[in-house]
Amino acid sequence: MKAVKSIFFVMTGLALVLTAISSLLPGSVMNSRWVKVGVSRERVTEKLKDFNGWASWNLLLTDASDIRVSSATASNGASLAWKDPRGVSHGFTVTADNDGGLVTRLNMGSGRPMESGFAVQQNGTDSVQVVWYVIEDLKWYPWEKFYGIMAGDMKGPLLQGSLDKLKEILHAEAAEVGPQDTTMMK
Repeated sequence: MKAVKSIFFVMTGLALVLTAISSLLPGSVMNSRWVKVGVSRERVTEKLKDFNGWASWNLLLTDASDIRVSSATASNGASLAWKDPRGVSHGFTVTADNDGGLVTRLNMGSGRPMESGFAVQQNGTDSVQVVWYVIEDLKWYPWEKFYGIMAGDMKGPLLQGSLDKLKEILHAEAAEVGPQDTTMMK
């Protein structure tokens, strides 16, 4: 009985210490990745706002089925929904759009919605920077707070891979159009 009591007190103490440490961690986490693209800012924004083309570059839509688009152009209130191979529904809903990019609400299955968005900014005369960010609100549970520390390593490759694919597609399209649109291409 003495051993059980000792184990109980050690486990309780450990849980309290973990909870205390996790209370010092932030309640939300932001992950972002970026890529520089050698095409015009208008062309990048146009490609981002074309929901019908997202499956060609967005790795979240890899192996997706039942893709539903409420509007071909991503404008305020438009949505893109799909099912993954397990049949779980996911979706983006545009909450704001302008020439500088999109802000969306990302629903991944039955989890809490996350804010996600794309920022497009002209950098000098020869490139455009595209940033994809995801902001997650975390609950107070210690395991959620510690998950926040690793979230960038978990989501980062998907965000970066999607942006790299978008860059590849934009450069290929600019090369097909010809020299008038390739002045920014590197």
